[in-house]
Amino acid sequence: MSQIVTMPQLGETVTEGTILRWLVKVGDEVKEDDPILEISTDKVDTEVPSPFNGTVSNLLVEEGETVEVGASLLELDGDKTNTNDTPLKEEPKEETNEENVQDTSPKVAEVQNHNISKTPNEKQNLKLSPVVRKLASEHNIDIEKVQGTGKDGRIKRQDIEKIISSGQGMISTEKIAEQPPQEKEKEMLTKESSNNISRLRKRIAENMIISKQTSAHVMTSIEVDFENIEIVRAKHKAKFKEENGFSLTYLPFISLATVSALREYPVVNSSFDLENGLHEIHNHINLGIAVDLNQQGLLVGTLQEADSFNLKGIARKISETSKLLRDGKYGLDDVSGSTFTISNNGSFNSFLTSPIINQPNVAILSTESVKKRPVVVQAQDGSDSIAIRHTGILSITWDHRVFDGSVALLFLNFIKERLENADWSQELD
Repeated sequence: MSQIVTMPQLGETVTEGTILRWLVKVGDEVKEDDPILEISTDKVDTEVPSPFNGTVSNLLVEEGETVEVGASLLELDGDKTNTNDTPLKEEPKEETNEENVQDTSPKVAEVQNHNISKTPNEKQNLKLSPVVRKLASEHNIDIEKVQGTGKDGRIKRQDIEKIISSGQGMISTEKIAEQPPQEKEKEMLTKESSNNISRLRKRIAENMIISKQTSAHVMTSIEVDFENIEIVRAKHKAKFKEENGFSLTYLPFISLATVSALREYPVVNSSFDLENGLHEIHNHINLGIAVDLNQQGLLVGTLQEADSFNLKGIARKISETSKLLRDGKYGLDDVSGSTFTISNNGSFNSFLTSPIINQPNVAILSTESVKKRPVVVQAQDGSDSIAIRHTGILSITWDHRVFDGSVALLFLNFIKERLENADWSQELD
């Protein structure tokens, strides 16, 4: 009896996915939880495991095709267990690649059975999925030395991550010099003529257009005096970095103040579906933090239940989540389910930014750079003086379909009051 594998629901807001690459072919026997294909969604690229055992009898969609959740992907016959039904002599299909035409069928079979690669090209073509290939390339992993733990010795993402965490497997300069001239020429040509839009950039472009078409964007800004926070940071930053391994920036303070403001003004922590007439006020605060991936794109990391953290906890969570995203080690939960988002543009020395709303959120906060500026300070007796203070702007882009300017300003001023007047030292002592 045949069984059909369908496109899974890879997140609450994910409705479709693109088939990046099949990891199996017709005639292959798969076991439950064996990875069978790579799928790209607007949230994450991921391997999809088989939900049951069987032998592949039909691939129902092509690589590069985009399908909706629930669409049929692959057919298994269900009961076939004899792997001898598919002889190894069928493997020369892989040899149609021009770079491998000199290899004979027995050699390919030997590579698959013993997990030994004769050349880097064979290992790339026969063992690596796109996600694994990208991860290996980014970290200069010598794939000839990688022992795959997947089916038929296939190299899995976990194999590469294990090498990265151990600090082994880096390609030497001598190894690069041994690359055939035609391969170096092909690599340089690819770098010089990289006209294709990356999947990440394409997803960002599509999501930005959808957001602008969906929400009525309005931006509101206020100025914040960060002098009291700067005094606390100056006192604690050296010890904090020594204990935690990362710097104490302004972002954790702003994040914690934002969480408090979302409790006070829950309409800002909501989702709005005009077409279906639904406005959901969330009873949980999942704070999204926009993370720059080394100028290759942006991903929003999600701090689940952000209102459960104190200052040190939220600082640590931001650092951990940012590292996961930049290292490409994140899962779907790490980039899904945010109810409000912060874009930390100040880390790139911004003055004022109007960010685009991260759907299905109804607002996004931009943190701008904090600098020393001359400001007018009023003393208790009412007299004025000019002082040098650390100040910066906070700007919020909000959906005017959902609330009005009064709510946006009350929300921002609540954050401002907390940042300027809270006793932050007790959070770090």
